[in-house]
Amino acid sequence: MDKIKVGVIGVGSMGKNHVRSYAALKHVCELVGIYDIDQDKSKEMAKSYGVKSFSSIRELLKEVDAVNIATPTTTHYDIALKAIEAGKHLLIEKPITNKIDEANEILKRAKENKIIVQVGHIERFNPAIKALPEMLKEEEIVAIDVQRMGPYDPRIDDTDVIQDLMIHDIDVVSSIIETDIKQVNAFARKVASKEHMDFAVASYKTSNDIIVTLTASRATNKKVRKMSITTEKSFIELDYLNRKITRTRRGNGEINKNKQREYEETYENEEEPLKMQLIHFVNSIENKTRPMITGHDGLEALKLIKLIQSKVY
Repeated sequence: MDKIKVGVIGVGSMGKNHVRSYAALKHVCELVGIYDIDQDKSKEMAKSYGVKSFSSIRELLKEVDAVNIATPTTTHYDIALKAIEAGKHLLIEKPITNKIDEANEILKRAKENKIIVQVGHIERFNPAIKALPEMLKEEEIVAIDVQRMGPYDPRIDDTDVIQDLMIHDIDVVSSIIETDIKQVNAFARKVASKEHMDFAVASYKTSNDIIVTLTASRATNKKVRKMSITTEKSFIELDYLNRKITRTRRGNGEINKNKQREYEETYENEEEPLKMQLIHFVNSIENKTRPMITGHDGLEALKLIKLIQSKVY
């Protein structure tokens, strides 16, 4: 069987990592080439990986089975429609698009043309996150608190911290607790940006009374990526960066009911999450299976982002 042929559109800060990862997955797929509006950058990167630099998106689409869209969010819609029209499967970096109606149109056309759409919510491939569902199987969740914070990056000047960072955890939490949201509150402020919010806190309550709090910052000197989950029996702390879960449980029985037991598990030897994401995408195409993060998942995350943004602007 011939390998799936893939092209990468956009080789900025995220796209270049996709190119690097695809190039290392020769046993899984064939990286045919790349396109970037900056042709000098495109040619330089293509040369370093021994692939083709295309002069247009349409030329790239003629030679691949699937594309990775890693361009600015405002361009996702137009590029995705071109790819769907050409019959190519899609991995779109998060967020799926900038507007809800655009995302709906992509999903509609993809369904009509039997195109697989996967959205690049990469944290779902973090091995510590992948371990959570089994751990929570017999737990009654009370609350989830997430902190995603780091220093200001002047390269990201086209969106706020809600759409840039908080969206990761919105998707992760949605994958853990599939339930309706009945109340949302949010606060935010600018710090270094002139137009966009750099620090935001959002909280919401689900229909089954789980309390979720999300903090996102690009005005914090220390890089923090942590989640804590309070259940009726345990306190679970997850460190995204170190791929570590610490679980503190109350002892069983009347005699030791106030004693605590702590367990720690680290998933540091697992494959890089980005490579796992790309392998999953290629496998979904080969096997004609539903990807773990579908276009619909990307749409739902975008809807909540827009609701949170409406509370702070």
